[in-house]
Amino acid sequence: MIVHRQGDEHVNKIFVLIEKEWADVFRYRSVLIQVLGLPLIIVGLPVVALAAGITPGFISGFGYDPPPALVAQPPYNALTAHDAQRTFMGQQFNLLFLIVPLAIPMTIATYSIVGEKRERSLEPLLATPISTAQLLAAKSLAAAGPGVLETWLSALVYALALPVVLPNPLMRAILLSPSFFVTVGLIAPLLTILATTVGLSVSSRVDDPRVAEQLGMIVIVPVLALMVGQIAGLFVFDLQLALVVAGGLAVVDLVLLQVAVRLFKRETILTRWK
Repeated sequence: MIVHRQGDEHVNKIFVLIEKEWADVFRYRSVLIQVLGLPLIIVGLPVVALAAGITPGFISGFGYDPPPALVAQPPYNALTAHDAQRTFMGQQFNLLFLIVPLAIPMTIATYSIVGEKRERSLEPLLATPISTAQLLAAKSLAAAGPGVLETWLSALVYALALPVVLPNPLMRAILLSPSFFVTVGLIAPLLTILATTVGLSVSSRVDDPRVAEQLGMIVIVPVLALMVGQIAGLFVFDLQLALVVAGGLAVVDLVLLQVAVRLFKRETILTRWK
């Protein structure tokens, strides 16, 4: 019974800290705009583009052709040239869903820490009966939670909208392939851990949230590289590659979490976060 009560007490403290983090961070208008606006853009851009592509020749007018080796293989070879172009474009947009679990946690994490520095509210917080582990867990969950939830919600809205803009079931099957669900279901949470730990680490060294956010946004570069590589026909982000990426991210996250734990030692926080 004592163990359960202690466990409940630890959880309650973490939830109280999360509520405090959200109350502090969401006072910034720029944070609210990004948290609410980015998912709308990520969903709206592919839906509008795919809907506009219904007009014959709209996509092909830009010379946006999938690699010949790709369209010669199933299931692409069962599509018309026009539908193959639209579907290939849709696959590029699928990778945009990886930006939400990177950008939103990064923004929340950086503003959270810089806010603590500016208001000098960290020292009084550490004087309360909370452990450094509870503080780290609260800051991480407060940043990562919205990123994961908004990614999943955006993916759900996207999946529900596809039948409206793409009547062809084969095109929808390609876009909503197992690799897409691995991307949003597994890679996205791993990316939130990456973004959160990088955001906490970077922002602990600077005093300007915009500088911290700009430095942290470097982690988006690999996502853009995936899009460029797929457009260039170097590879297709299929299930096998998605699982490889997920495995690599898991290893990177473990390393970064160790760094974050060392950074969040009580003595380090009190001496360096000035």
